[in-house]
Amino acid sequence: MRILRRKVSTIVLFSIFFMSIYSYGEEAEKTKFSNFELENGMKVFLYERHALPLLDIVFAFDLGTKNETDETNGLVHILEHYILFRGTEMRTGEEIGQDIRAHGAYFNAHTGCDLATFELSLPSEFADFALENQREILFQLKLSQEELDKEKQIILEELSQIKDDPLKYATALVYQNLFQNHPYQRPIYGKEEIIEAATIEEIQEFHKKYFVPTNCALAIVGDFDMEEMQEKIKSMFGSLENNGFIPPKFDKVTAIKKRIEIEEEMDVNTGYLVIGIMGPDYNNEDHYAVDVLIEVLGRGVIPLLNQPLRGRRELVETISMGFGAYKYGGVIYVYLTLEPKKIKAAKTEALKFLKNSRRLNYSKTDYQGDAQFYALDYLESAKNQIKFRFHRSQEKGLNIALGMATHAIRSDGTERDPYIINIDSLTSSDLRKAAGDYLSKDGYVLISITPKKNKK
Repeated sequence: MRILRRKVSTIVLFSIFFMSIYSYGEEAEKTKFSNFELENGMKVFLYERHALPLLDIVFAFDLGTKNETDETNGLVHILEHYILFRGTEMRTGEEIGQDIRAHGAYFNAHTGCDLATFELSLPSEFADFALENQREILFQLKLSQEELDKEKQIILEELSQIKDDPLKYATALVYQNLFQNHPYQRPIYGKEEIIEAATIEEIQEFHKKYFVPTNCALAIVGDFDMEEMQEKIKSMFGSLENNGFIPPKFDKVTAIKKRIEIEEEMDVNTGYLVIGIMGPDYNNEDHYAVDVLIEVLGRGVIPLLNQPLRGRRELVETISMGFGAYKYGGVIYVYLTLEPKKIKAAKTEALKFLKNSRRLNYSKTDYQGDAQFYALDYLESAKNQIKFRFHRSQEKGLNIALGMATHAIRSDGTERDPYIINIDSLTSSDLRKAAGDYLSKDGYVLISITPKKNKK
C-alpha cells in the first residue's frame, strides 16, 4: 500500500516539539513523529514516545451538529452512543465491553459542533487488539431496532437531565441565539422528537455516508515502534473503501447585531446569569489574544471581573469565563451564580465592564515611572498560567492525540507559528484590540435563570 506523505502543520508539531525538548540522551532519540495519508484518504498522525508503556488512540470524524438538519438533529449523538455501547457484525455490545475491560482499556467518545471523537487508551502490548477493536466498532456497525431503541431511551434520559441543569440549558440557549441561521445553533445532544422517531434506516444512511476513511483522522501516541505501527495502520485500515465522499464546506458564522435577553425559571435554589459573545473561529489568529484576555478577565489568579462583580457590592457568588473556537465561528461565555435579586445589577455592571475592557491596562508597560512598580502585570500572569496548563496537558498522551486529530479536522491548512510562541508575543495592545473587536460590541446573548416563583 502506497502512503502519501504530507507536511504537518506547525501547530500540531509544537505538541511534539514540547515533549521532545524534555527528553534527554537516549530517550530523545526514541521520540519520533510521522504523519501521512492513506490512498483511501485517511489522515494518520503517529507520535512514538516511550516514557510509559501506554498507547492512546483517537479517531476524529468530520461530523458534528453542523452536518445535521432540523430533521436529523440528534443522529450524530445516537451514532456516538451506539458505536460505544452496541454491537457490530462480529460481537455484541456486551462482548465488546468485556473485551475492553479485559485489556485494561479506557474508552470514550464525544460529539461536538464540528466533529465526533472516539478514544481508546490501554497498555501498549495490546496494540493489535486496540486497532482491530476500533476498526470494527467504527466501520463495521451492526444496527438492530431493539438495540437502537435501548440506546434512544438512554439518550432521552440524558436530555431530561440537561433540561434540569441550569448551566447546560443556558449554554444551549446561548448557542441557539448566538449562532442564528447557522448549523451551530442546533443542540449537540439533539432534539427529543428526532431521537424518538429515529429509525435504523436513517442511522444506517448517516453512518454509511460519514464514517468513511476520507472523512476521518487517526492519531496514535505512545510506546510503539514507528515502522511497525505504520505497517499495522496500512494493513488494518488501507483496505477500507473510499466512497468518494467530500466533506461539505460551511459559511462562517455571522455576528448578531442586537442584544438578546432571555429569562427562564427553573427548579433551582440560586440565580444564574450566562453571557454569550461571538468570538473568533479556530483558524483566526485573534484566538490567541482572546485566550489570554479570557484568562485575565475571568479565569486568572485575580480575574479583573472580580472588581465590578465581587467588590464592594458583592453582586455575584462565583465567576467563570471560557472560550470555544470552532471551524466556522467561536463563542466567549461568562458564567455567574448569584442571588436572583442581584441579576439586573450584575448584568449592568458586567456589560459595562466588558465594553470598557478595550481601554484597560493589562501590563506593567502600560504605566509610567514609579507606577510600574506597583502595577499588577495581568498579561504576564495570564501567559504563565496558560503555558503551565498547556505543558501539563502535554504530559498525557491522550491529550496530544486528541489535539492532533482535532486539528486535522478543524485546520484550514495555513502554516502558523506554534501556539505558545503566539501567546508569548502578545502585547497589552493586542488584548485591547481583541476586547474592542469582540467584547465591546452589542451582540450579547444574556440568559437569566431564577428559581420558580412558587418554589418553597
